[in-house]
Amino acid sequence: MRVNSEFNIPRIEHLAVWAENLDETAAFLEDALGWKRHPLEFGVDEDDEVFGGMELAFIDANGLWLELVQPTTEGPGMDFLREKGNGSLVELDFLIDDFDKNIEEMRSRDIELIGMDGNPIVGDGLLREWTRLNGETGRGDERLSYVPFEMACGTSIELLWEHPVTGVVHRRNAHKSLEWTSAKDGPRLDSVCVLGREIEKISSVYTDILRLERLPVSSGIDRDWMSLGGTNHSWINGNSDSIWIELIAPKSGNLETGSLKTLGEGSIVELSVETSDIEEFCDKMRAKDIVLTAGDATPLPKGDKAAVNTVSGDRYAYLPLEKSKGMRIMVFERADGDDSIFNKRDKAA
Repeated sequence: MRVNSEFNIPRIEHLAVWAENLDETAAFLEDALGWKRHPLEFGVDEDDEVFGGMELAFIDANGLWLELVQPTTEGPGMDFLREKGNGSLVELDFLIDDFDKNIEEMRSRDIELIGMDGNPIVGDGLLREWTRLNGETGRGDERLSYVPFEMACGTSIELLWEHPVTGVVHRRNAHKSLEWTSAKDGPRLDSVCVLGREIEKISSVYTDILRLERLPVSSGIDRDWMSLGGTNHSWINGNSDSIWIELIAPKSGNLETGSLKTLGEGSIVELSVETSDIEEFCDKMRAKDIVLTAGDATPLPKGDKAAVNTVSGDRYAYLPLEKSKGMRIMVFERADGDDSIFNKRDKAA
């Protein structure tokens, strides 16, 4: 994969997931997927006037971090939870090297970054968090900015800078251990899927605004049960450890009545998780009283034992929402050979 090394090019660092109960969501991810929770605890004070109180935790998704967010008081976080629901994949979070330089560079292109609440950035975008690790408490400092939601085609895209000593990401990375590192041969987060109305328009958010690389591949797994797919796929290099952003638009004729209406443009539709043996994974889930589906509550097609079989030879199935704490998670096994959509994508990178 070609990683863009130009100064200040954002790199995806984590994905924010809103949770009604952080502990329950973390426990499910470890039990079902083997994804470990980092022992660093952190959050936002309940008297914070801009963000509102929040408790947070990092989950090692074996390629990308998930940031679980549990709002504790009124504020933008609680508003998101009420609007989107438990397990909502709410936000793409990108690290930048220089906060002020990024503000200036964006402004030179007539892009005025905003705060989390949709208003102009307050106080240099500084968010002071409390942290707790191995019984020691401290503060975590980061500066946050967002691409205006309309300009981002409805997706919440955060551009953050972490203090090199006290930032929570740096504190997390400084405390590594096999105890809280997910097994590298286990299920791994391959990509996140974002819904757009027009594939070229939403692709330009990532290529023109964030200056990330778009691959010359327009195929992907179709989500027929959501009327998404055809050749309306676009793959964006997340500029970090082989993590991809898959953009997908509705099939023609479904712009007003399909997924755009029910989910909303810019929604982060799902996590795509790769496993080496989907039948083995299915058996493990059945032992936990979890029956995989073809999408939400859609049953697998007749004749498909553990997963939907695609024309490309790739196979996929979904964890049911009632078991996954509201997170939509597709698990797939790639086919051998050049017909595999995922092999084509990786070869094009």
